[in-house]
Amino acid sequence: MAGVICPVCHTDNTDDEALCKTCGMLLAEAEEPRPAAAGEAAPEQPAGPAPARCPACGADVPDPANLVCVECLEPLSPPPEARGRPGGGALRLVFTGQAVDVPQPGSVLLGRDPGHSPVAALFSRHDNVSRRHASVGVGTDGRGWVRDEHSTNGTFVNNTRVPDGETAALVHGDRLRIASDVVAVVQFGPDGPS
Repeated sequence: MAGVICPVCHTDNTDDEALCKTCGMLLAEAEEPRPAAAGEAAPEQPAGPAPARCPACGADVPDPANLVCVECLEPLSPPPEARGRPGGGALRLVFTGQAVDVPQPGSVLLGRDPGHSPVAALFSRHDNVSRRHASVGVGTDGRGWVRDEHSTNGTFVNNTRVPDGETAALVHGDRLRIASDVVAVVQFGPDGPS
């Protein structure tokens, strides 16, 4: 059964998937077949690895270490070797232009209220972000979490809405979206953020 391997995160996808089920890359441009099963002849591969592309706009990613796309400034997925690691260290939210470190154990309130959110300036120009939008934290067990604080426009993890007032787990590589246009990539580090 032929399929497509995502050139960005190397996830094995079926032929009927238009976007990679892990990182969201447009697979129509990937055209990288699965490895042949035992006993089958391997299909001829193009020379060199396929260039990485931004899952949001499709632009080439010149450096795999980039955290955001150089064209559209959307956050990029972390390298495949880091994807899916559970929490277990310092948590960092990487927004376009700024990173927010979350204490371990502890939490940070995300929102426009400077009296409650130490990072309110990051959200001040976004009217669709609630004053007390969401809390992000790391428990004593080292696991990350996000809780929607009854926001008006929602909190999303990998495009899945966190129910009003409820908590969802965070792992390395998740995309955390606050309302419609504030996105961060979740990073964990065993020794703390660098």
